[in-house]
Amino acid sequence: MSALRWGILGCGAIATSAIAPAIRWARDAELVAVGSRTMDRARQKAAEVGAARAHGRYEDLLADPEVDAVYIGLPNGEHAQWAIAAAEAGKHVLCDKSLTLHVDDAHAMREAFARRGLVLVEGFMVRHHPQWSALRDLLASGAIGGVQHLRAWFRARLSNDADHRWSPELGGGALFDVTCYPINLVRFVTREEPAAAQATGLFTASGVDAETDALLEMPSGIVASVHGSLRAPFEQGLVVAGERGRLILERPFVPGWEPTSILVDVDGSMERRDVSGANHFLHMIEHVTSHIRDRSTPLAPAEDGVANVEACNLVLAAARAHART
Repeated sequence: MSALRWGILGCGAIATSAIAPAIRWARDAELVAVGSRTMDRARQKAAEVGAARAHGRYEDLLADPEVDAVYIGLPNGEHAQWAIAAAEAGKHVLCDKSLTLHVDDAHAMREAFARRGLVLVEGFMVRHHPQWSALRDLLASGAIGGVQHLRAWFRARLSNDADHRWSPELGGGALFDVTCYPINLVRFVTREEPAAAQATGLFTASGVDAETDALLEMPSGIVASVHGSLRAPFEQGLVVAGERGRLILERPFVPGWEPTSILVDVDGSMERRDVSGANHFLHMIEHVTSHIRDRSTPLAPAEDGVANVEACNLVLAAARAHART
């Protein structure tokens, strides 16, 4: 079977520095085209990432008959429009997180792909790092007993006020940029969807949240505390607390390529479980490529992302009701 031919829509940093190399290195995948808003920019990026063709309009990349699947690396607020356009053009899509901003748009995206028998995946690359399957295995083995509480946080400082992640029109804000990671992995670890949320947010004058804090109540009774900020020094972490102890991930969201570890703290005894290094962007591309080529392979650990949009909207409604300025 020939390689799956990928195009990249949007020339942001992650698309060109992480996704493009991952496609080039992946088994059964080939990077063939880049699309941008101008031909000069598209040619520059195509040369930079090693793509054979450049398109100066998004529509032209979607119309390219030699592109089978598209990575959408545009701002959050543009995902729904261009993902649906890609489905109408017969392309599979791996869409950068967050899939979209509104539940109605998320369902419209899912329907557009399902109707045409195409694959839609939300690009949470962290799901494909081996530390998460190792953590799930520890939980399944009863290493810390029944899970009672999770605490996850992801913080970074976004100093450029002109960055699109501060734009309400383009879907900016901490919730859809960083807090969505803890939310996603609370769902991944518990295998449940939030039943209710209590939240607060620190909102800018434009209505974009600079920080989000939430308590998620899961159907099993597990409570999860999630936090994200775009106004703080870089910091990340996850703690899973159980009846007998806790599991700690020190680099849950930005692990790098080096080996990671899970700290297992049971009854006051601390043990470090090493996890091999990995490029989770590469693992994600190979996983999605494999699923597109053979639908009988499971989509998990990836997902279409609709449930995460629903969870984020649950948090957003609660945060707006208890907004701080």
